[in-house]
Amino acid sequence: MRRLTAIAGAFTAIAACASAGPPPGGPERHTPPEIVSISVDSGQTNVKVKSVVFQFDEVISDKPAGASVSLDQIFLISPRNGTPIASWHRTKVDVRPRKGFKPNTAYRITMLPGIVDLRNNVRKDTRTLVFSTGPDFPPYSVAGVVFDWVAQRPAVGAYIEATSHADTSLVYITASDSLGQFDAGPLGPGDYTVRALIDQNGNRMLDRNEKWDTTTVTITTTSKTVELDAIERDSTPPVIEAVGVPDSVTVRVTFDKAIDPRIPLQPALFVVQRADSSALEVRGVQWAAAFDRATQARVADSLKRVDSVKRANDTTRARPAPPPAAALPIPGVRPPPAAPKPQYPPPERAVILTLSPAAHLVPGARYVVTARGLRNLVGKSHDTRRVFDAPKPPPPPRDTTKRTPADSARRPPGATLPPKPPADSARRPPALVLR
Repeated sequence: MRRLTAIAGAFTAIAACASAGPPPGGPERHTPPEIVSISVDSGQTNVKVKSVVFQFDEVISDKPAGASVSLDQIFLISPRNGTPIASWHRTKVDVRPRKGFKPNTAYRITMLPGIVDLRNNVRKDTRTLVFSTGPDFPPYSVAGVVFDWVAQRPAVGAYIEATSHADTSLVYITASDSLGQFDAGPLGPGDYTVRALIDQNGNRMLDRNEKWDTTTVTITTTSKTVELDAIERDSTPPVIEAVGVPDSVTVRVTFDKAIDPRIPLQPALFVVQRADSSALEVRGVQWAAAFDRATQARVADSLKRVDSVKRANDTTRARPAPPPAAALPIPGVRPPPAAPKPQYPPPERAVILTLSPAAHLVPGARYVVTARGLRNLVGKSHDTRRVFDAPKPPPPPRDTTKRTPADSARRPPGATLPPKPPADSARRPPALVLR
């Protein structure tokens, strides 16, 4: 009996202890996992390790944010030596090159955004670590910014490679930050090919329809700064895709791919011929975007003048409402700086040819336009031509206000003919003669 009483008392004590505090796990966390420590200090030399350990303040998931991203893809090890190996151990990750760290080599390890905890809190910042397995660091680097050229905005998370010409196995890699900026290195003197890739599928390889750009730099006594404008690039020369005729002295020529914007447009690059091969004088050439902007500005200016006349004559119009408070500047608060843009406008696929008024296009006639030596974005060019017809003017609008006069002799709709009189049987037929 004493034993049963003791056991019951023990269970009562355990139950009391279990209900005395908060539920296991504590309150739900809404912040991403933080890095508590890294096994190697940034800037450290003579490092002798097999892997670098990233320690977090909580258990993290072995699957980063993103369905197709693996833990290995979260880390970049420069110079590249195969795909990095990232081993998950609950609250820490061991990172190492596939073939191990080389002696007397400066390394840069970049942890990209994507580490997530068990409550789906995702780290969105980048962490970089630089160390050397030798006694010092090379003094230089290649820094710069990557743009999505067509979108005219910084490319976030672009993959950058700097390949040494002296040893092509030395490929230094990094990624661009939220402003498109990057820093590849440390590097020694020499020639390097620098390539930026907007890596859509995360495989760190150039695939079809992916945007990229490349340049070559020579490092002697200082680091280099570059701008890389990523865009889809095709090795085939541009071909005329379509020809439009806005009016009798204007021809819009559209190509199947972007044209090198550094080409100085001039009339000598284009020939417009009649069906008998005689040439029409091309007086000017301009990019289509500039032509469209000028046209839109003229239309807007015309509408503004018409609207101003209406407002001047409208005496019943109410005074305009004041702007909303959100549109007014806040005293003492500076607006955020504008996002950087590439130094070149986005490349175009269309140009506008202006013909001499004396050589205007004849409606319904057939012509041939030829472009000579226009380069694509990788420098490929050849002559291309296309046949087109000048459009005929539309028929005049039908005048629906005129009506055909009514025919008084015409039977009105729905009227019936009067009945015929009955035949007279005593009446002689006209062709019958009595004797």
